[in-house]
Amino acid sequence: MVELFKTKKTNCNYIFFPNFCGLTIPKSIFNNLEKPDLNKFGCPSISSVKNKIYNANSFVSVEIEFGLKDNEPYYNYVLDEKTMQINNDVHTLIKSLIVLQYENNAINLQLLAPYAFVTDDKELEFTTVMPNMKTENCNYIHGGFKPYYWVRSFNSSWTLKDINKPGKLYFDINNPFISVVFNKSVDLKYMEITKDINNYLNESFRINSFRKNLNNIYSNVLSRRPRRLLK
Repeated sequence: MVELFKTKKTNCNYIFFPNFCGLTIPKSIFNNLEKPDLNKFGCPSISSVKNKIYNANSFVSVEIEFGLKDNEPYYNYVLDEKTMQINNDVHTLIKSLIVLQYENNAINLQLLAPYAFVTDDKELEFTTVMPNMKTENCNYIHGGFKPYYWVRSFNSSWTLKDINKPGKLYFDINNPFISVVFNKSVDLKYMEITKDINNYLNESFRINSFRKNLNNIYSNVLSRRPRRLLK
């Protein structure tokens, strides 16, 4: 018998990265990863993906402009005073979480996020997709991997469509800034970091700052992974 719509869910949790960007930030400003409401459509093909798609609303309401000026990359931002405190803590947060890169005639901007997935399912994979948010002259940069092998954070990443024009990103605490799609239905829950997870995180923390060709070094990382990270 063919199973047209798979409903079985695999276990996957998410954590917030410890000491995110070296800042002391109240975790509660980061929204939960939640499923969009797809039940209202009443279509089995739509309902079958409801446990594969998850969104997180932005933790900040801010308009960011970025581009190229005098052949140098730049960005500036304007905070929404109705929802955000305007003080040094917030400015430090924004500046610490924006990463701007100019490589191969492309300008990319990332708004860093602390989310990371933990699973014991070797076949589970996820892809980041464009969130439903307002942008101008921007394309979303997709990414994805299998979290069993690599427990790492993922970000909201963008690039300019036309490098000769500035781009604008409108992050809003009421709208997603991160959207992910899994290759399987998942039972996604928040969890606190355990000792085993923290030890495994330390095996690869900031590893790309020290070594190239990470495929060659990940045999070391995987050899030290506990058989199970979810209890």
